[in-house]
Amino acid sequence: MSFHVRLNRDIRSILLSLPRAHLEKVGKLIDRLSENPYPSRFKFIDISSTNFDIKKCKGHQTRILVRLGEYRLIYDIDEASQMILILKLDTRGDIY
Repeated sequence: MSFHVRLNRDIRSILLSLPRAHLEKVGKLIDRLSENPYPSRFKFIDISSTNFDIKKCKGHQTRILVRLGEYRLIYDIDEASQMILILKLDTRGDIY
């Protein structure tokens, strides 16, 4: 089961401004998400082999928060269309 990853328009411009090290981490994360978007605590699918801190957002069934060093990424899962929509990517202080 493979998911398609879509980026919000604002995310694309932010990605271009990221330092190369962070851009590589985000790229690895997106590859991982297309294979399996669920954190192990959210559903019984194990993605603990990644080095990302992933958890479900409070108050949302399908919205997930990923911590990438000083950056935070929020995505939403649409099971019906096998789609992952990356909603926000910003620094820790600006994303909340």
